[in-house]
Amino acid sequence: MVCDPQTEWRMAHALADVVERVGAEYTMLTIPVRDIRRFNDLTPVVERALVAADCLIGLTRASGAPTYSAVVKDLYNQKSLRGMSMVMRSLDHFTGGGALADYDALYAEGQQLAAMWEPAKRIRVTSAAGTDISAPIAGEQVIVECGFATQPGQEAAFPDGEVSQMPQEGMTEGVIVVDGPLAIVGQPDSPITLQVEGGRVISVAGDCAQADQLQDIVEGIENAPNIAEFGIGLNPECRRNNDFEEEKKGRGNVHIALGDNIFYGGRMRSPVHIDMVIRDPSVWLDEQLIDDQGQIQLTDE
Repeated sequence: MVCDPQTEWRMAHALADVVERVGAEYTMLTIPVRDIRRFNDLTPVVERALVAADCLIGLTRASGAPTYSAVVKDLYNQKSLRGMSMVMRSLDHFTGGGALADYDALYAEGQQLAAMWEPAKRIRVTSAAGTDISAPIAGEQVIVECGFATQPGQEAAFPDGEVSQMPQEGMTEGVIVVDGPLAIVGQPDSPITLQVEGGRVISVAGDCAQADQLQDIVEGIENAPNIAEFGIGLNPECRRNNDFEEEKKGRGNVHIALGDNIFYGGRMRSPVHIDMVIRDPSVWLDEQLIDDQGQIQLTDE
């Protein structure tokens, strides 16, 4: 269990109690709160400890390091570790909203969406707010995060409910208009517009402080402009509450991430991975409309 000084300790202690009650044992390690330029770094002690671990539960509140660490991804690839991401979450996430979903049903639907996604060659996302972004995706791993990580090499989150994939590096083109919450930055006071060319953000515009903050990150952090992920939320219990960890899993919402794509099988390392929520989008996989203005439709009916 990897924590930081801002961890909700009631969550950590409750999980530790369950671990003991099922006959296992835990080790709780705490990493420091770091500057944004080291957000995805674990300490060397934690990295070495995970080599001997069977399961990782990430509980850091100030960063997503247990999720996006390159060392963790290597251990998943080696099938020596499985993980549950609860990073950047509060006790409210742990007990309400998306936490109350039917996870068996959610997992089954995630598998259905992944089966549709895997053969697709291209993804396109639009929205009434102005998003129109597309990318080739053929061959990249489709990741189902719907609450279950029962085998070595698997990773899930809690609350959970999304399917995601990395676009081909350097190939995303178009416009993203972010009207939902963003990691690190929060809920923008007004929509933020990002122009994307060659897989990277080339401009950030918006009449709000959050747009200025995002522009500073894009201009000042290595590989922050990289388009790292497209994700589709499936969880019907997630609330529209201006919290990116809740809303990105919300049914019909899309999140597009900037920065590090190592978790998704890419080569682009960055200190940040910034999920940005687009509300009520439409999504096409090739010519098939699978999300119609926020309404998931996984059949031909």
